[in-house]
Amino acid sequence: MANGAIWTRRAALLGGAGLLGGCSMFDGIFGSAKERLPGERRSVLAPRRDLEADAGLASTPMELPPAQARADWPQPGANTSHVPGHLALPGNLSEAWRSSVGTGSSYRRRITSGPVVAEGTVFASDAYGVISAFDLARGGRRWRFDTRPEDDDVGAVGGGCSYDSGTLFVSSGLGEVLALNPADGTVRWRVSPPAPPRGAPTVAQGRVFVPTLDNALVALSAEDGRVLWTHRAQQAPALPLGLPGPAVVDDFLVAGFPSGELVAMRPEDGRVLWSESLAAGRGGLGDISGIRGLPVVDAGRVYANSLGGLSMAIDLRSGRRLWEREIGGSETPLVVGNWVFVLSSDGDMAAIGREDGRVRWVADFNAPPPGEEKNEDPANFGPPLLAGGQIILPSSKGEALLVNPSDGSVNGRLRLPGGSTLPAVVASGTLVFLTDDGSLVAFRGA
Repeated sequence: MANGAIWTRRAALLGGAGLLGGCSMFDGIFGSAKERLPGERRSVLAPRRDLEADAGLASTPMELPPAQARADWPQPGANTSHVPGHLALPGNLSEAWRSSVGTGSSYRRRITSGPVVAEGTVFASDAYGVISAFDLARGGRRWRFDTRPEDDDVGAVGGGCSYDSGTLFVSSGLGEVLALNPADGTVRWRVSPPAPPRGAPTVAQGRVFVPTLDNALVALSAEDGRVLWTHRAQQAPALPLGLPGPAVVDDFLVAGFPSGELVAMRPEDGRVLWSESLAAGRGGLGDISGIRGLPVVDAGRVYANSLGGLSMAIDLRSGRRLWEREIGGSETPLVVGNWVFVLSSDGDMAAIGREDGRVRWVADFNAPPPGEEKNEDPANFGPPLLAGGQIILPSSKGEALLVNPSDGSVNGRLRLPGGSTLPAVVASGTLVFLTDDGSLVAFRGA
C-alpha cells in the first residue's frame, strides 16, 4: 500500500509536459511567470539522434489524397481510428471569431485536450475542467458546465470531451466521467471509475474508453456508465498529465500507456491480442518512454510514437513490427495517404513512407537563426494537421506554421492570440485552435 501511494504521488508530480522536451517546455506551455535559471538545458528523454532523409526519394512526387470536407470533429483525432485525412479548407485564412473557454494553463494546471465539434457546436474544457459549448458559426457561448463538485473550488488536471450518438462524454481529472446533453449541458449520468481519468475518452460501439491515473484503461457502458472491464498496464517511471485515448476499429482496440506499452485488445471484453513496447530501453532518464500521442489505425496498420524517441508501424492483426525509426515525441502522428508525418520533442518533423519506413525529408522547425549556433528559446508544437494542401502546426510562439508536405518548408504563418500546443480541428470549413491560455479562435478562408 505504501509503495503504491508513493508511486502515485511521484507520477502526479513528475508527469506532464515537463517530460516532453526538457526544462524549456515549461516556458512554452505553462507560461513564463518564473525566471529561467542559468545553465545548460538537457532533455530528460533519450538523447537526440540524427535522422537522415533518403536521397532517392527527393525526386519522387508526393501524392496526397484529395481534400475532403468534414462537417464535424466529434472526438480527439477526428474519429475513433485517429485518421482525419486531408481536410478541405479554403486559402487566405483570416480570423472569424474569438472566445474564451475560461482558465488557461499555468504552472499548476494545464488544459490537456483540444476541442471537439458536433451539431454545429464547439465543445472545450478549461484547465479546471469547466466545459463550455460555443456556436461554430459565430463563436457565441451556448452553455457552461463546471465538472467540479460543489465542495471543490480547485479542480484537477487531465480529461476532455468526446461526442457520440447525441451525447457529450466528459472525463474529469477529479475522478469522474459524465454524460451530458450537448444541447444544454445537463447531466444524464455521472460515475466515478476505479481511478481518476487522465485523458479524453474514446467512444465507440456503445462503450466509453477512459485512460486513468493508475496506468489503466477502463471501459464503461455509454448507456449508464457502469464499468465493463479494466486493463492494467505496467507501472511507469512518470505519468504525463494527459494520456491518449485508444483507437477503436472494428474488432480491435489499440491503446498506448505511460510505460511505453502498445496493446491491442478486443473492445468488448479487453482481451489482449498482442502487445509491443516503444520504450527506449537505453538506461537513465531515457527510460521515460511513455506513449502520449494517440495511436493511429489505418488500412490494417498501427502507427505510434513514444517519448523515448521511437516511431513504429505494426500490423494490426498479428502485432508484427513492420518498421521503426528513431524519431518520436508526445504528439499524434499524422497519417495521410502513403505518408506518416512524425513530430519529435525537439521540433523536428519527418515525412516517412508508410509502406517501408523510408524518410523523404526531415525539417527542424527550431533551427537557430542565421549566424547563431543554438536556439536558446525553442518552440513547442502541437500535433500536425493536413488541411487545404498544407500541414498546419500549432506553436507555443503564438503562431501556427503552414508547412509544405512535399519538402517540409514553411510557406506561411497564422498569428494566434497566444501559444498553442493543443490539437487544432477543422469542421465545416472552419479551422479552430485552442490556445494554452484558454482562447478559442476560429479561422475561415476568403
